[in-house]
Amino acid sequence: MEKVKKTLSEHKYVLGIVLLGSILLFKNLDNIYLWQDEAETALLAESILNHGYPRAWDGKSIITQNAEKDFNEHYVWTWSPWLQLYITACSFWLFGTHTFSARFPFVLIGIASICFLYFFALKLYGNRRIAQTSALLMATSIPFLLHARQCRWYMAALFSTIWLLYAYIKLQRHEKHGILHFTLSSVVLFFSNYLVYLSLMGGVMLHYLYCQWQDFTKPALKPMLIASASSLIVILPWIVYSRAWDKSNPFEEYKLPLVSRVLLIFLKNMLNINNFIFPLLFTAAIGWILLHRGKGDAEMNRVNTILILLIIFCTIVVLSAMPWMYFRYLIALVPLSCLLLGLIIDKIMFFSKALSYGVIVLLIFTNVFSLTLPPYTIRFDFLNYLYEITHDYDGPNEGIVSYLAKHGKPGQLVITNYGQLPIMFYTDLRAIGFGQDPRTSEQADWIIIRRGRGYQTYLRSLCTHYQAITIDYPDIPWENMPDPSYHQYRTAVKAPRIVMHKK
Repeated sequence: MEKVKKTLSEHKYVLGIVLLGSILLFKNLDNIYLWQDEAETALLAESILNHGYPRAWDGKSIITQNAEKDFNEHYVWTWSPWLQLYITACSFWLFGTHTFSARFPFVLIGIASICFLYFFALKLYGNRRIAQTSALLMATSIPFLLHARQCRWYMAALFSTIWLLYAYIKLQRHEKHGILHFTLSSVVLFFSNYLVYLSLMGGVMLHYLYCQWQDFTKPALKPMLIASASSLIVILPWIVYSRAWDKSNPFEEYKLPLVSRVLLIFLKNMLNINNFIFPLLFTAAIGWILLHRGKGDAEMNRVNTILILLIIFCTIVVLSAMPWMYFRYLIALVPLSCLLLGLIIDKIMFFSKALSYGVIVLLIFTNVFSLTLPPYTIRFDFLNYLYEITHDYDGPNEGIVSYLAKHGKPGQLVITNYGQLPIMFYTDLRAIGFGQDPRTSEQADWIIIRRGRGYQTYLRSLCTHYQAITIDYPDIPWENMPDPSYHQYRTAVKAPRIVMHKK
């Protein structure tokens, strides 16, 4: 008991941070309806409860967003790994099928990630101040908070990123169970997201080679090979079965010439990192830290910082080479950037505590350190986020689903150019939509034309003898996606209203 009390006393600060993170994550969690991507995960989780595996055909509608390339000839889902689906299915089995239970397990993983980052930072740098600052910055990070409140793979990838780095450090220091931790964390990370796995493993391998070149302490080769081979035994069958190498992007950026596409995605990723994850203004401070070599623990801390930088570098390289330029693939960099910022603030504290506290406050509440590129717009995203979780939000999916639940009949067909998956999750209607060809011989009972999406001319041609019904909900592109560049913290009152067409 005395040992437990001492441990709690030593780490009481992180308990406060975890409590803060829990409030920020759970508050109003189910107010916003699931958007398209979340509904995909939820529908496949329901399918697992019905079939034991994720099946894209439920007997009424097809779950797809990628021209029906998401599954094989037996309707088995192969577009993405299954971990997020089984996590959601377990939550549905325990708590029922609804919005809160869809997001609940990922919020728990997010809270666990805050705690894990704190103890990992202690292990990495042996400095409680860095650990405390890193955990605080992540618990108040807008990208982290937005993505943690999603029924999606993001938190599984973020948690397993910290876990894999923890395992690598254990191997580096020749500690017990390093092989087991490295194997398990690699498998979990892979089945969370392929791209994050490739980025992280690339950074780890580069760091191993760097330590070999500089003759620093590094994991023994044999344990690394055993752990890597063990994880590959689990991973390779899925790669072959799902044809993981054949997941091309059917959308606009994939059609660009290779050089133009790589440059575009690289620039967009750098802007996203600067604006929301790690202000590039602080790279000078990191450079200064790296240039000052030390001895013993100080030099080991410098080598560990290089590990973080190599992973960030590999992430940018991997993502720039891939035909996907979405913010979500950068989410695993949030804990790494918080570690770097914690390290910088610790150095600032040697000169002035007041200045270091001021930097923390500005990092949490503003984007002043990100203003290195125009346009120079001051944002107060944390205050906006507080507004969101304490007020009601009305999005297009909520309006459409609520109206169809009241006026639609089970089995009726909805044709829309976006948002069919939330309709399928929340109602008993059939739906054809985004990622599918809406041209069908069957006459639709409802037609919903969303602004900014394809097939608008064709769908309008079908509405000649339909009744147009305008509902008081905004016709914006998504219900509310977590990308901080697009996220809506308030109901869009000036946007055009949703128009539904009833046969």
